[in-house]
Amino acid sequence: MLLAATALAGGMACTGLGAATPASARAVRGSDRGLVMPTRYGRVRGEQSGAVQSFRGVPYAAPPVGSDRFRAPRAPQPWQGVRDATMLGHPCVQNNPDFPAWQDPEPESEDCLYVNVWTPARSTRVSEAKPVMVWIHGGAFSYGSAGAPVYDGARLAEVADAVVVSVNHRLNLFGYLWLGDAVPELAAHSNLGQRDLVAALRWVQENIAAFGGDPRNVTAFGESGGGAKINALLATPAARGLFHKAVIESGSQLAVMTREQANEVTEAAFAALGGGKFSEARLRALSPDELRQAARTVESENPGLPFQPVVDGRFIPQQTWKGGAPAGSRGIPMMIGTNSHETAVFLPGMTDQIDTDTELKQRVTASGMAPALSDAEFAELLAGYRRALPSATRLELLVAMTTDLWMWHSALVQAELKQSSPGPVYFYEFAWRTPCFGSSWAVHAGELPFVFGNLTYPTAWDGTDSDAVRSADDPTGQRFALADQMMHAWGAFARSGNPSTTALTWPEYDTRTRPTMVFDRGSSAVVLDRNAQRRRLIDGLPTVW
Repeated sequence: MLLAATALAGGMACTGLGAATPASARAVRGSDRGLVMPTRYGRVRGEQSGAVQSFRGVPYAAPPVGSDRFRAPRAPQPWQGVRDATMLGHPCVQNNPDFPAWQDPEPESEDCLYVNVWTPARSTRVSEAKPVMVWIHGGAFSYGSAGAPVYDGARLAEVADAVVVSVNHRLNLFGYLWLGDAVPELAAHSNLGQRDLVAALRWVQENIAAFGGDPRNVTAFGESGGGAKINALLATPAARGLFHKAVIESGSQLAVMTREQANEVTEAAFAALGGGKFSEARLRALSPDELRQAARTVESENPGLPFQPVVDGRFIPQQTWKGGAPAGSRGIPMMIGTNSHETAVFLPGMTDQIDTDTELKQRVTASGMAPALSDAEFAELLAGYRRALPSATRLELLVAMTTDLWMWHSALVQAELKQSSPGPVYFYEFAWRTPCFGSSWAVHAGELPFVFGNLTYPTAWDGTDSDAVRSADDPTGQRFALADQMMHAWGAFARSGNPSTTALTWPEYDTRTRPTMVFDRGSSAVVLDRNAQRRRLIDGLPTVW
């Protein structure tokens, strides 16, 4: 879910790494219950529940273990017979600090290159090929999993009438440690997490027709770090032609690491692993837990996103969105959006009163979600926000300013850059206030239960946001109507490149009128130049992300 790995201190205990049964070793058991589908590498048996068939834990690449650790993904080994596809594949080894809604119940493992597929039962007939929606999870390139409860794709597949695919891939040090300069034998194996995603998208191209999907109509959609991964894929030549539309939810990262920045992280990782010179053989000899602990050290000691894609000059030949829309975005319709109060879930002391403007500036600066501002620049900016939000408390101003300067500003800039590249762009804001933190905020990732139609899910955000609290907060069930509306819109976009439905008329974004679809309690509507005063205040400031 979360984007900033430093936003939450510490992490939850990870499952013992040695106890996992490799997903690649699972064999089908029992009678011929469920459905059998062919893939290029062998047949898989899934399950049917209601109107949706599911196939979980299907390998799209060979396990990246042993001699394949820190190397580009290879095709999976074909298997004989029918493989069980009723259990999720393993998430990558990681330090996941998130709440239960975003915790995968499966044990962690390096053997993590699996997809899950949900398809409407009638879609198995080729004549009814469905649009394909490939979900790329968030988690700041460091943690997260397609197997989190809130990401179950069954409801979305049914309502959107689409084939939904979710992907696990290598993360943190396993997938985003730059070794191209420090370990010469691995120079051609950079950006492993991104290479995994390309391999998964190739699997979709080669296999999804058997599941009722149209390989010529694939939409990549992702939130937070997932959206950022898609932005990088749009600048990746190897990904061209593998997907045809993109949805970026609170993930408009405009630039990735340079080699110089990445080498600093590499040095920190090597120091955490004992220091000295590293070869591929030495890296291969380390245990998964040693690598996980080193990733934890690097993440705790390096602010921002220490593990992320790198402009290596080959796989990612140039910077992604800085200076213009990348060539890979040409002809790609896009949906881009943010939530109204993104940063409320990241900022410490959300129940504390802020007594002075000096303290407010200190908290804005400490958040890392604003560009460097002098005292005079901050005073001018604050005065403008007070004019735009005359009744706001300092805490509300803190959330508004950091949300605008971090997530919203980058999303606006990306939408504007996309204007110069063929293919329409649509802009949204998710404004539903969850009951967390006193029902005050539409927080980061708040749209995800609505997009997937999974409105019953484990504890999230502040640790008190439970099903019972959500039901009490919404006694008339407006959240279910909003989820239905959003699933239909995401499905319409996946089908045609236009999210308009019979219930919603959603115009393309342009820099003259700036139409924004606002999803909120009661009804959703297009607002022209949403928060125009605030937009003008941040226009021209450097983007943070």
